[in-house]
Amino acid sequence: MSWEKTTLGKVANLRRGFDLPKSQRSQGNVPVYSSSGITGFNNAAAVDSPCVITGRYGTIGKVFFSDKPCWPLNTSLYSTEFYGNNPKFIYYLLQRIPWQSYTTASAVPGINRNHVNLCPVRIADRATQDAITEVLDSIEAKINTNNQLNDYLLAA
Repeated sequence: MSWEKTTLGKVANLRRGFDLPKSQRSQGNVPVYSSSGITGFNNAAAVDSPCVITGRYGTIGKVFFSDKPCWPLNTSLYSTEFYGNNPKFIYYLLQRIPWQSYTTASAVPGINRNHVNLCPVRIADRATQDAITEVLDSIEAKINTNNQLNDYLLAA
């Protein structure tokens, strides 16, 4: 197991999402992601999968993973370039980024992708990434199951 010091932009180049007003969306099953998650669907994708998405304006710090083609909106940052890294590992890594230290001081918080791509990170070798991802995926699945059970019990 080895870990390398590098920058976020060298393991997943975050890019600005794409404009897509609600009036221009067509019925479909392609998820449309804003800074707060899925906010609708469209009939065409802007990017292929896998894709990690996080907020660029408004909601900062939430991270989403899409295992199918999707449309990240202009309020988000996304990456489909993982430079040989495990995409799901990058998803978990992005959850550890101190996003608030990269926000601009304004009425609506925002992040400059050029600044956050310089964020120092430590990245494991691919075999270690795969092993860590397998464990974290199982924990995340258990959390999701527990949340669904809680929702069911609250509704009853």
